[in-house]
Amino acid sequence: MRSVTLRCCTEGVEEREVTAAAGLLNSAPGKERLLGGFWNKAMSFIPLKRRRAGPVSEEPLDSLQSLFPDVCLFLVERRMGSARRKFLTGLAQKKGFCVTPQFSDQVTHVVSEQNSCSEVLLWIERQSGQKVQPGGAEMTPHILDITWFTESMSLGKPVKVEPRHCLGVSDSSVSRDKATQEIPAYGCQRRTPLHHHNKEITDALEILALSASFQGSEARFLGFTRASSVLKSLPFRLQSVEEVKDLPWCGGHSQTVIQEILEDGVCREVETVKNSEHFQSMKALTSIFGVGIRTADKWYRDGVRSLSDLNNLGGKLTAEQKAGLLHYTDLQQSVTREEAGTVEQLIKGALQSFVPDVRVTMTGGFRRGKQEGHDVDFLITHPDEEALNGLLRKAVAWLDGKGSVLYYHVRARSQNFSGSNTMDGHETCYSIIALPNVCPEKPSPDAEKIEPDLDKNSLRNWKAVRVDLVVCPYSEYFYALLGWTGSKHFERELRRFSLHVKKMSLNSHGLFDIQKNATTLLHRRRRYLHILDSHMCRPPRETPDHRTIEASGIDPFGHTAAHKPLHMGKATPPANNAGMASVIRNPAI
Repeated sequence: MRSVTLRCCTEGVEEREVTAAAGLLNSAPGKERLLGGFWNKAMSFIPLKRRRAGPVSEEPLDSLQSLFPDVCLFLVERRMGSARRKFLTGLAQKKGFCVTPQFSDQVTHVVSEQNSCSEVLLWIERQSGQKVQPGGAEMTPHILDITWFTESMSLGKPVKVEPRHCLGVSDSSVSRDKATQEIPAYGCQRRTPLHHHNKEITDALEILALSASFQGSEARFLGFTRASSVLKSLPFRLQSVEEVKDLPWCGGHSQTVIQEILEDGVCREVETVKNSEHFQSMKALTSIFGVGIRTADKWYRDGVRSLSDLNNLGGKLTAEQKAGLLHYTDLQQSVTREEAGTVEQLIKGALQSFVPDVRVTMTGGFRRGKQEGHDVDFLITHPDEEALNGLLRKAVAWLDGKGSVLYYHVRARSQNFSGSNTMDGHETCYSIIALPNVCPEKPSPDAEKIEPDLDKNSLRNWKAVRVDLVVCPYSEYFYALLGWTGSKHFERELRRFSLHVKKMSLNSHGLFDIQKNATTLLHRRRRYLHILDSHMCRPPRETPDHRTIEASGIDPFGHTAAHKPLHMGKATPPANNAGMASVIRNPAI
């Protein structure tokens, strides 16, 4: 008997031997069947070679039968994707076009989709190591939009390159460099519009900032938040990570995120964070009225993962948290500007029934130009500070008597608001108001489990809305207006600028000179204007920007001649506002 030894070597696999009896195979009946079976069994011992991951190889340029020898196409895969690029390559080759998988000097037409000229040139340079000079409409290589490709495919031949087909560089590198060099380090000195050019990147950075806050990392939270704020102020869309190298707060981890999004369109870290159980659970729990990060983190460590798990906590919930769960579905809905106006009329009516000339100003996001928000904030004041005594409690009781108050909690005015304290000590009412004549949306499945009583009354015609009422003395009105207009990051940056640059301490009660005495309040408003007005960014009133701080009829910087200068001394807190009150209601409306 003869023995046949099959030796096979594969990459990364040790040599194997397969020995089988092969005698008389040539003379035996049915030798083809026997030989075939022998071969199949022998080959079963040979491990398959793994296919290497990578782009699908395209047909070499030399083997293509081109009908247009003067035209050589190169399709940019960035934002087009490998699958679509492969499809378009096959389509062009069927039409007789020469398409090369790699950029070279032979390329005459570079076709791109959803990219700018600068983005295409930078991508080619990174992929091939060649620096490309765009040829425009007259010289090659042409840097073209996908429209030239589709028109050429429709006609079955290359169409003439026109200026409308060419990708142009929207901003010169000189103007971009100048713009980045002029970005101030403090957020209170920058214009940060609601609608900007880099939303995809800022959204990613804000997700990482939120995740950092859930983990208790204040340094990382501030780093991502400041980087996002800087990018919002840019007057152009980022095209290269090189453009952020001179920007404040955009280095390190933030720069890595920016680069990955610019090159790949997505950041893997952000996607991982968004889909993690911890992030989703913490985001859901902190969305409940009355639940902060510490409480949510404690619940998470106790095994709470969703709203339905809160039913097991029972009596451990505070009155505020119970109200938040009871009206969870309504409170998750955005409040429109029209609804905020209705709430304003309701609040003004209650307050003016006791003090007719009381001044009520809507603050928060709506004052910054937003069209919707999650709550409505109001600042209440009066030139006669005695008229404010007990006004908030009277107005809330008046609304409660009409069945408009679902929950309220009154925090008395604090006297500890010296220059070393950044906390707000104004008398404040945190409430949930029933906004009439509004049809609520259907609750989510999770919310149905925690709102059984409300769901039974499907015919209710009101919507629960969060409302914060803040009462401040007229002498502190301008500081309170500035503090309650926001945003939180802007206020934080303004306090940081005042402290580090001007050696002043700013809060919602006043501006304090810490070089002389931390408890010394600046009495002259001209000094206040000199410090803030000359350094703070103040866009026009009509700009939908969160730096807009002018109010109708009152300018917090004192530019309205109709209002006399105010004395900046401390006001005596109302005598009858000691203690706190907390009430929860479920009106039968």
